[in-house]
Amino acid sequence: MKKYFALLLILLVFSSVVFATSRDDAMNMVQEASDLVAEKGNDALKIIGEKNGRFHKGAQYVFVYDKTVMILAHPAKPTLVGRSYKGKPDVKGKRFRDDIVNNTIAQGESWTDYVYQKPGQSGLFEKSAYCKLAENSGNEYVVCSGIYKNK
Repeated sequence: MKKYFALLLILLVFSSVVFATSRDDAMNMVQEASDLVAEKGNDALKIIGEKNGRFHKGAQYVFVYDKTVMILAHPAKPTLVGRSYKGKPDVKGKRFRDDIVNNTIAQGESWTDYVYQKPGQSGLFEKSAYCKLAENSGNEYVVCSGIYKNK
């Protein structure tokens, strides 16, 4: 019995470390990805977009837009890459992607709240995304990672 309890405790601790989803986690992930984009430009998008790669940890992942609101990298939903979402609202009517890109370009970084799906779960969840502007060779990238408010 003690053996099973110890194993359960180890699994809980491990999962909380690997799948932590705090504002600091999002900001740290975005900083790391922004640094990579600033260094490698478009080549960084392949690394960021790797499913289960270093920028995809369960429900925590990095996604990237260009200034026209086109998705350039999205490891949780790679089929979104290459599509423009300019003007497309969430289920509550908020054009959050436009807000993400416009606010981040204007301020250099921003937080945006919206409703979105959580990987591996059905339903819609309140989400808040931290985004930061990264530049390379004259190109601007809006690098983001979000946290789900309700678990």
